[in-house]
Amino acid sequence: MSEKCSYTDILEAKDGSLIPVRNGIAFHSKYNPIREGDGFASQCAGSPTDSFFVILGLCGGFHVQALCRAFPDAYMLLVERSQEDISFLKKLPVVQDLLKNKHLLACSAEQVKSMLTTHFLPAEHAAIQVLSLRAWEQQFAEDAKAIKSCIQETLAEISADFSVQSHFGGIWQRNILANLKAASSFSPATISLDRSKKAAVIAAGPSLDESVEELLHHRKEYVIIATDTGYRALLRHGIVSDVAVSVDAQMISHAHFFDIRKTHFVLDLSANPATGRKIASQTSLQFVQTGHPLSAYASQCSQTALPLLQAGSGTVTIAAADFAIQTGFQQIVFFGADFGYLHGKAYARGTYLDDLYNNKSSRLNTSETQFDALLFRTPLVKKSSDKYTSQVLESYGKSLDSYMGVNNFIKKADNTYIRAEKAGQQKKQNEADLLKVTRFDFERFSRTYASELRRCPDTVSRSSPLWLTLLPYVAWLRTRGTAESLSEIVRQAYTKTLEYMEQI
Repeated sequence: MSEKCSYTDILEAKDGSLIPVRNGIAFHSKYNPIREGDGFASQCAGSPTDSFFVILGLCGGFHVQALCRAFPDAYMLLVERSQEDISFLKKLPVVQDLLKNKHLLACSAEQVKSMLTTHFLPAEHAAIQVLSLRAWEQQFAEDAKAIKSCIQETLAEISADFSVQSHFGGIWQRNILANLKAASSFSPATISLDRSKKAAVIAAGPSLDESVEELLHHRKEYVIIATDTGYRALLRHGIVSDVAVSVDAQMISHAHFFDIRKTHFVLDLSANPATGRKIASQTSLQFVQTGHPLSAYASQCSQTALPLLQAGSGTVTIAAADFAIQTGFQQIVFFGADFGYLHGKAYARGTYLDDLYNNKSSRLNTSETQFDALLFRTPLVKKSSDKYTSQVLESYGKSLDSYMGVNNFIKKADNTYIRAEKAGQQKKQNEADLLKVTRFDFERFSRTYASELRRCPDTVSRSSPLWLTLLPYVAWLRTRGTAESLSEIVRQAYTKTLEYMEQI
């Protein structure tokens, strides 16, 4: 897209309104652009309070002005080809007035993805509509096509994330509060890891059955950082991990840790509390945050911040890799990070699924049948003669590659990454945070959080940290049909959260 301004002049319409022009072509009616704008708004439907509009073409803003009158509390993302175009349009009085509205955001085409991801919140906004000013789309047809394609892809990603929030939002809210309370009883401790060794990040893909031989024969060369599923698979081979990482909120995650050894466990605050209690009774445990806004809020309320682990698209493998990177390892080797199915198998031997499916096995429903159902639960994509994957698994693999690249790790061989930075130029690591177990000040947090929650929800800014702490929970409540309007759902979220805090 051109970096030059798309507009060449400003024209005064018959009614005195100022409209932008491109090489003699006006983007609004030359007679009455205000009435034309009313016609644009009359064709739009939606809720006056929680709609979200994406409008291709800000131009003179008359259509946006009319839309604001029809939907006074709606959020609008106003898209132009470039920042130069936006700067030009800010000369117009109508546009100047519109951009004073905190619900209206103007952005360039290249900013659409980030702006949508940040500001369109399905838990808050009941629906989204993508609209175009006809004259703008006619003038910039190729740009409009590219922008719409970007919007469609971004909304698909947001929808997938919202689906996860809708499924786990209630569990996350309860788990985080319970785990914060548990962290208040931790005894301070420092974890020792030899960072001159290679970090072995263990996932539980089928290839682990073969690659585990490397760990068996060269155990002393590695510091093993296992994912929850990989932890148990290694134990079946007699290998005890140095560190185990889990971000799973479900009760089933408890099955990963029936056998607990002298390992340092790193759990996301949203992890199942029963898992944390069992681990804490037998070995060292540390809670971290991986992006949930309630975890971030709690960390800000505490005098001792909770370490932040990146989990990419939500995969525990990336969280384990981030632990290795943040604690200063220069070489990382992945085991079992297949992001696909090898030799007709979904997982390595020794995971909790072996016990689960074998215990449920019968003549009519064998363990093989159950594993096949797991493997074929989504459409498969053939990668080679013995490897298949799915769209979701493939996206996880790409996310890991991207994550390692962003953190300056270069892939040297199969599953082996080495930090590209030269000695003396390494980025400062968060070793002190991730290698120290600290006590969380739950009393201070609960006092602050409860006080904020007891305020009337209607007075809380939708962009405030307090409001964000409830968004995943609101998404969960919204899909349960427990209330009709957003304000009712929000009030329910505030009330229920206070009840959770009193119960733990």
